[in-house]
Amino acid sequence: MKPAISAVYRTTPLAGSKIGDISRNFINHPLFAQPTSFLCEDNPFRRPLRPQDLPTIDLTRPLPQSEFASNAALLGQRLLATIYETDLLFLPTRMDSRRREDMRAFYDDDFRQSGELLRPTLERQLFGFLEDEITVSGNWTLESFRAYAADAVAQANRGASEVVRTIRQARDPGAAATEFLVQLASDFLSEASAMARNVLGNYGPAQSGLFTILIDEYGYGVPKQKHSTIFEATLASRGLDNRPHAYWQFYLPSSLALVNYFHFVSKNHNHFGRYVGALLYTEATLAEANRQQSDMLRTIFGTDVDTLYFDEHVQIDPHHGKMALERVIVPLVARCGNGLLGDIVRGFEEFRLLQQLADQDLIDQIKFADRLFKAPDSGALCTTQPGLWDGPGVLRFDEPKGEISVPHLHDVDEIFELTEGEIEFTVGPAHAITLKAGEAVLIPARRLHGTKVLSERCRYRVAEAVGYGLVA
Repeated sequence: MKPAISAVYRTTPLAGSKIGDISRNFINHPLFAQPTSFLCEDNPFRRPLRPQDLPTIDLTRPLPQSEFASNAALLGQRLLATIYETDLLFLPTRMDSRRREDMRAFYDDDFRQSGELLRPTLERQLFGFLEDEITVSGNWTLESFRAYAADAVAQANRGASEVVRTIRQARDPGAAATEFLVQLASDFLSEASAMARNVLGNYGPAQSGLFTILIDEYGYGVPKQKHSTIFEATLASRGLDNRPHAYWQFYLPSSLALVNYFHFVSKNHNHFGRYVGALLYTEATLAEANRQQSDMLRTIFGTDVDTLYFDEHVQIDPHHGKMALERVIVPLVARCGNGLLGDIVRGFEEFRLLQQLADQDLIDQIKFADRLFKAPDSGALCTTQPGLWDGPGVLRFDEPKGEISVPHLHDVDEIFELTEGEIEFTVGPAHAITLKAGEAVLIPARRLHGTKVLSERCRYRVAEAVGYGLVA
């Protein structure tokens, strides 16, 4: 089914020239500055970007679905996540003068205002394709919606998760599972924050239904039962940093998109119907996904992993799914009429599509990491052909010790070859190797990667790859 909505509410973006001025000033803010580490340790306000990418990206052009995981999408999703999260309160576990100054800058009125001016344009750039991919038609009733939702949820819960299957079949399942947990951290460490945007005001019984789900997520005021706290324990059990956005640089654009979508349809209450549709989909399908994920983690790590977060959701999410339908959607339709159902269906289908796209992006990243790092001591990881480095499109770099290339994507396959020195090449916290002079890797299009110079001086070159492959 290619569903369709009765109305899509738009906020008019600013003109291109105005956006260009604002985006250049915004992206060059010190909070986005060049890092000295791949980890943003205990500082949720520092969010490294690649400002050098901005001149090649048109923020006013909506990205088609085919560019959902592009470098333009990564930059846009990083910016949009930052803009949304200036509405949220973060506190480092240890406050010192630098963190205090970063906190003041993050919540500064001018910084927030610049972000708000950019927000509608970024929302259109990153989520505009959903209007082309999803159409909702027909005269919906609660009865037809119930049947449609039940069928869609049953379909989503049928069979094995491809993400789980990919992790289980990896050459190094433990490393693949670690990368999976890192992607979840983009959402789970501030879980239900977008939901909290929707419990203010006055709209009758549905408000109480949604608030009941929200307080479940927040552990009914008991810190150790709060879902984000439980996930912190999962990360800690695997020796991972469990502070918010420690792994900011390693989030895939698709992982950020799932978080940002809920803020997108919650920030502007014209999208409330879409929000509750997406809420129903995620609450009704997470239990089975979490069951498979918990089983996968225990199989790989045994007793060395805390799976309570996933096990808790196996128990509570079927209940939340019913609540989202009976205590939120049903009273909303009673209050607003069947016309709201078109918006609800749209949100349901939009998030289903986003989840499918995000799953595939994660699968591709895990397969790339697993294939590339199967033999880190095997010497050259990629073959090259004579004449590759003679073309005009070859880029050459000369960097000092400690220089970091913030993890990013390319939209074409590329060959990366080190010609002098040593460099750390990483595609995630669990997948990093040292490359030496003469070694090369093939970087497939839209696969996240970054580098850090280890020697006093490092030289490398990059060329577009056509007809090259990894060593078997």
